[in-house]
Amino acid sequence: MSFVPKFLISSRLRSAKKRLSADPSAANYLAVAAEHAKAGAMQEALEVCEEGCAAFPGEHELRRMADRLRAVQLEDRTRDLAREIKEAPRPALYRELCEILLATGRVARAEECAGEWFEKTKDPAALTSRARARLERFFSDRRREDGMTAWDFISQAMAAQPGDERPLRLALDLFSRTGAWADAFHVLGSLLQVRPGDPLLEARYRTLAGLAQRAPQFDAALRQVERSGELVEHKNVEASPASATAVRPALKEMGSEPGTRAALFTRGSTALVQGVRGATAERTARALREIVQNTRTTARRLGLGVPQEIELEGDFGFLTIAPGERGCVALWTEGRLDDARRLRLGALLGPRGARSRDASEWDADDLDTEVESEEIL
Repeated sequence: MSFVPKFLISSRLRSAKKRLSADPSAANYLAVAAEHAKAGAMQEALEVCEEGCAAFPGEHELRRMADRLRAVQLEDRTRDLAREIKEAPRPALYRELCEILLATGRVARAEECAGEWFEKTKDPAALTSRARARLERFFSDRRREDGMTAWDFISQAMAAQPGDERPLRLALDLFSRTGAWADAFHVLGSLLQVRPGDPLLEARYRTLAGLAQRAPQFDAALRQVERSGELVEHKNVEASPASATAVRPALKEMGSEPGTRAALFTRGSTALVQGVRGATAERTARALREIVQNTRTTARRLGLGVPQEIELEGDFGFLTIAPGERGCVALWTEGRLDDARRLRLGALLGPRGARSRDASEWDADDLDTEVESEEIL
């Protein structure tokens, strides 16, 4: 870079910092971060974004820029690690590369990297990383074959590392999230031998003791997950309570915006509906559940992974659906949603507290029952 561009960038950066000092707004944080990025100072840019996110937690642009900067840094580190591994392969480099690949969602590449790691170094820790990668693939795609392969990999890791709690925790996660409580109970007993007296593990052990009495076999549990496309929620076995995020006010706000015909949220046996009433609300919620179920099944059969968003367009307008592990939220609107509303839609999928008492609700497993309340949210 010549002297003149460097000087201009430095001058713009100083000006941006002065504006930020005089007016610490989200836009000025973005401007300073952008100038740092243009100068190639990615770490400084990320630090400015993180400071801005702390000051303005609701600013999506700051969060998106911070995510992009982290991705750039991880990509650069990935290339560096690949080059170092080619020159002198060793476990520490493979371990870091596998962690980065898993963190960035490249689970297939992470599994390949872990396999190469074990082949080159015979490090038993590589077996745990390979098992973790295949487990993440199963959690993403919900394919029975991936679940069985993950268990095979976990078994190999446990045999190669007796007394290591990491593969045991992977096994516990696999069995718990598929509802194979008897197997989870057995693994938890082994884990307690590694960490005796752990109060959280002991509490979970007592919980699983009851669930194990009526648990399906692991293969049957896998088939159910593949058929339904849904994992068992952690709330069944975790001691920590869910967040008290309020769904009802947010749903009401989104449903009352111009051009919105209905806003819906479903989770388990509860359905909250804003904008339509009675039998229409019941049919709409039933249809929403069927759309999500069929889409997940089709995506799984085609090997596409788990749908992050579903959009239907027609004479009726647009139906935008955000499915998640903890529920499903949808907006029926006259026009296509902009980025800001899409982000708000997805934000409702975080952990939630108790269900609303004064919403239109019904048992989703028995939708022929009468709606409890005609009151719109």
